[in-house]
Amino acid sequence: MTANETAERSQEEIRMSNPETKPAQPGRPEPADAVRSWWHAMATKDVRGLEALALDDYLAAGGPNGRELGRSALIEGAVTFFADATIDGWQVDAIEVREHGDTAVCSYRWCESGVHAGAQFAIAGIATDVLVLRDGRWRLQAHHVSMSPTASG
Repeated sequence: MTANETAERSQEEIRMSNPETKPAQPGRPEPADAVRSWWHAMATKDVRGLEALALDDYLAAGGPNGRELGRSALIEGAVTFFADATIDGWQVDAIEVREHGDTAVCSYRWCESGVHAGAQFAIAGIATDVLVLRDGRWRLQAHHVSMSPTASG
């Protein structure tokens, strides 16, 4: 089974076990796919991918910069990070999705490891993303992380 097949199966298991989570609508993208795309863009230093995923008035809290306002601040921070960092591994799991029309809230566990400024790092926590469906794609409006010693929360 491929990683994508495993991720799809996990998402289906979450939907089936959680009556609050609506089944996927045919032809409509999944908010959880946007979350995974976000982390993949970070791991692959894909600045254009991040630009495409974030709304102009994006905001973030709880990350390394504390708080970021606007897509331009996100991109500036990412470019600075990418210049001196490599993400060797990342994982997102236990994604819970709550769709409210063209808005979705995704909460999940995450972890990542790599090298930054010449030093190894390994961080983990719980994240909550607010996504908005625009032009047929889920885009990030807000991202919040709460750091934890492990991603077991």
